[in-house]
Amino acid sequence: MSNIIRNKQKTSRGQLCAWLGWYGVWVSFLAILIFFRFTAYIDTPSTGLGWSYLISTWIGHAALLSFLMVPLFLIVALIYPLKRTLTFIAVVLSSLGLTLLVLDSFVFDQYRFHINGFVLDLILNDTDGQIFDFSLTSKLIACMGVLGIFLTQIFAAKWLWSNLSKIRSARKGWLVSLVLFAALLGSHGIHAYAHAMYLFDVTRQARFYPVHFPTEAKKELAQWGISNPEAEKQAALLKKGSGVVHYPLQPMQCEKPLAQKNVLLIAVDSWRFDTADEQTAPNIANFANQYGTRFTNHYSGGNGTRTGVFSMFYGLPGTYWDAMASSSTPALMIQQLQQQDYEFGIFSNAKLTSPAFDKTVFSSIQNLRIDTVGNSSAERDIRLTDDWLEWLELKQQSKGSTKPFFGFLFYDAPHSYSPIAGYPEVFSPAWSSVNFLALNNNFDPTPFLNRYKNAVHFTDSQIGRVLRDLKQRNLLDNTLVIITADHGQEFNDNKKNYWGHGSNFTRYQLQVPLIIAGEGFTAGQTIDHATSHFDLAPTVLTDIAGCQNDVKDYSAGRHLLNSQTSERAPQWRLAGAVGNYGVIEPNRITVTYQTGQYEILSPEYETQPEASLNMTTFGQVLKEMSRFYK
Repeated sequence: MSNIIRNKQKTSRGQLCAWLGWYGVWVSFLAILIFFRFTAYIDTPSTGLGWSYLISTWIGHAALLSFLMVPLFLIVALIYPLKRTLTFIAVVLSSLGLTLLVLDSFVFDQYRFHINGFVLDLILNDTDGQIFDFSLTSKLIACMGVLGIFLTQIFAAKWLWSNLSKIRSARKGWLVSLVLFAALLGSHGIHAYAHAMYLFDVTRQARFYPVHFPTEAKKELAQWGISNPEAEKQAALLKKGSGVVHYPLQPMQCEKPLAQKNVLLIAVDSWRFDTADEQTAPNIANFANQYGTRFTNHYSGGNGTRTGVFSMFYGLPGTYWDAMASSSTPALMIQQLQQQDYEFGIFSNAKLTSPAFDKTVFSSIQNLRIDTVGNSSAERDIRLTDDWLEWLELKQQSKGSTKPFFGFLFYDAPHSYSPIAGYPEVFSPAWSSVNFLALNNNFDPTPFLNRYKNAVHFTDSQIGRVLRDLKQRNLLDNTLVIITADHGQEFNDNKKNYWGHGSNFTRYQLQVPLIIAGEGFTAGQTIDHATSHFDLAPTVLTDIAGCQNDVKDYSAGRHLLNSQTSERAPQWRLAGAVGNYGVIEPNRITVTYQTGQYEILSPEYETQPEASLNMTTFGQVLKEMSRFYK
């Protein structure tokens, strides 16, 4: 009862407002410390304006996020001035906000993008750990961190109340507020000027801060003569096309072959190009040596699952994803095989609803199997293999079933770094559990990489079951077998603190294995000319579906075996991510951002501040990204 009475005792509005102001300053201080994690990824500015923007944004934007709720609290304090209630709400909300900032810093550390609607959708729908599989250690550390933030906020709130009179008497609040406001104002002013003048030493920094929407006033400043027309023309080349998709450009001219071939496409999530050897993937390597052709210079069309699988089936850049998804346009490869009466066995470890392959690649398949049951990624790899073998057995037992099949097996254990419990530790020392919080630029990746390679070895054992079964059923001579990955996986290979995938456009996140066995592909052969996922659809449609169209009617790729330089893709590769894309040239990588800005990096991801756009290349890039729009 005494606590209730004390809670109802009103504190003066002046005290509440003063406390809220200083509490906001305290939260700003913590946010500034957390923001140091983001500034650590920004390349050292080369100009005074770049340094000014870094410092002002670091301080000003952290303060802005910290003070966002203060006006609401001030209104509440003026209307309902109860000390304990207001203090409790402020502590809880500030703790949640700081926790979210810390979490975002770790997400950015791993993937180089911030928590957004796409990430939240993945988290909310990943109820069984198919996408995010955190160890118990990581979860315990995270819980301890949240608890630590909450306790720190309680202590700070009490200390401020106890010393409020001393702090107020110092009369320094106006000076602190002036510094924070000046930093915020300066940050937005500098960015507005730099954006109009295309000063990338400034504008490239904006993406590193969460919930940051820097001021842009290009048209307004142009009226005052502040503009850079030549740079604006170059930046215009980077814009993606949009509109109603026209795919294919010409009606398909395909004639069903008299002797139809089966197609089995096996994809492994997050499979590095250098882990398809005899030690890491012995079953696949043995199959390649006996029956298949290896493509040693093969790149995915994206650094993540969405764009990687999209490019695999459509033969188009991932920049067309939204157009295909909004119209539920399936991959032409699937459509043509359906028209030729193929049966489809689609077995995926991860759900086909996130990313929405059920609304894109496979949208024309009735009764599509969406997911695979299992308590872990490794269990689901085993289960999908069992289910595929059973499906193929039932198909062969069906009376009069002579229809060809298209199989798609999408494995996942390497993505979650997890072989099945009790699986032999082929590579050691290996991490017993993955702790993402321990990863930094000085971390020795060997035990982490070994755990990953053990997971690859495990998934290879399941793929080995599939390949042996094909041989036992005498199906190898009548089946085109394709084994590849949606994207690669990085283990800080360039010493830039990049781990996993989806965060850059280096070879470690884009280059993947590709082994193909079937008619026209020489057993044991190695091909080193440049190929990509864009080339898979033209190869299948030409060799399997008998399509005579120019491949430019429906794809950005070429036939995989076409080694003629004049007929191969130009000397650049286009790779997509969620929200942006990269152009990979022999000696550099150009990365674009949703803000309309870009930066040019070396293959090792070193900033190249003096480099300029290759206008010829980006003329071709723009054409490729827009030619399928009406």
